[in-house]
Amino acid sequence: MQSRQWGILIFGLTEIIIGSFTLVAVLVSLCLGKSGKPPQVLLFVLLTSVLSACLGAGLIRRNLASLHTLLFFASVIILSKILIFLKIITLNGALETSIPQPVKNAVSIIYHTLLIWYFNRTEIRQQFGERRNVLFSVKLPFCK
Repeated sequence: MQSRQWGILIFGLTEIIIGSFTLVAVLVSLCLGKSGKPPQVLLFVLLTSVLSACLGAGLIRRNLASLHTLLFFASVIILSKILIFLKIITLNGALETSIPQPVKNAVSIIYHTLLIWYFNRTEIRQQFGERRNVLFSVKLPFCK
């Protein structure tokens, strides 16, 4: 397997693992009645975990829409983490975990920056059938 294929596999599996682990953890906490999170936070975490797992599977399958969507969300996450570091925005305590916030934010910025860098390399984009030179592109649904 070529190194560029390993990178796609590693990022894809990382997204699948993070999404699946989060989904299972939230569902187990719900079943055990140990979740103290408000319903809207639970819904957000459930949806983002499913989205993460689906995007990871899409990366492994070389799906261009998954690539574009992941690049878009990665850039939004980086921006939000920078805004958190600058204390321009804050998160609701219900979204917090046991990992210290600054560590979690720093790791998130590094991971998503590497993801954007890796998937914007020409040889990687070509594996997804991308012919345009854009950072990300999300097609509008139901439009030609």
